[in-house]
Amino acid sequence: MLASIRGTVIQKSDFSVVIDCNGFGVEVLATRRAADLCKVDGQAFLYTYLQISDAGIALYGFADETERRLFKLMILTKGVGGKMAAAVLQCLSPADIISAVERDDPKMLTTVPGIGKKTAERICFELADRIHRKGFEPLAGVSVSTGTSAAKSAGGVLDALESLGFDRASALRAYKQVEAEQGELDESSAIMACLRLLQPR
Repeated sequence: MLASIRGTVIQKSDFSVVIDCNGFGVEVLATRRAADLCKVDGQAFLYTYLQISDAGIALYGFADETERRLFKLMILTKGVGGKMAAAVLQCLSPADIISAVERDDPKMLTTVPGIGKKTAERICFELADRIHRKGFEPLAGVSVSTGTSAAKSAGGVLDALESLGFDRASALRAYKQVEAEQGELDESSAIMACLRLLQPR
C-alpha cells in the first residue's frame, strides 16, 4: 500500500493536488486540511491511501494519520465509498466527526453534500463502536466518551440556529468562525454571536 507521498506540488484544485514524485505526476484526492498543506511549487508530504475498486484506482491524501485512520473506518460502512468518506473530511474535521458520532448527531453529517439522513445515521451507528475499539481519543484530541459541555453546547447552538430557519451547514460555519475568533462561549452568547454573522446589518 502507498502509505505516504512526498514531492513538489505542480497543480492544485479544491479537491486534488498533483505531486511530482521522482518525475511522475501523481494525482492525489486530498482532504481540505491536506490541500491546505500544499502550495504550488512547494514541497508537500501527505499520508495516503490507495483504493482499488470497480470505479477504478484512486489515491487519497490526508493531512495526518488521524484523518487516514478515520477515512479507513468510514469506508467500512455500507454504502460509503472513498469519495463519500473524503467528502466528509472535506467538510468536517476528525474532531467534528467523532463528536457527531458520540453525540449521535447525524444532522451534522448531513451538512456534507451527498449525504442524506439514512447514510448519516448509518455512519454514526457503525462508527460509534469502531472509534472506541481503535482508540481514537488520543489521536483526535477528543474524548469520545465524555459528552463534554463544549460538545453539548455546540449541539445546542446548532439546533437553536436551525430552529430559527438557518440550514445546518451555514450554522456550523458560523459557529466555527465564532469559536475561532472568540474561543469557547456559553450557549446563549454563542447563539447571539452566530446570529450577528448570519444576519449582518
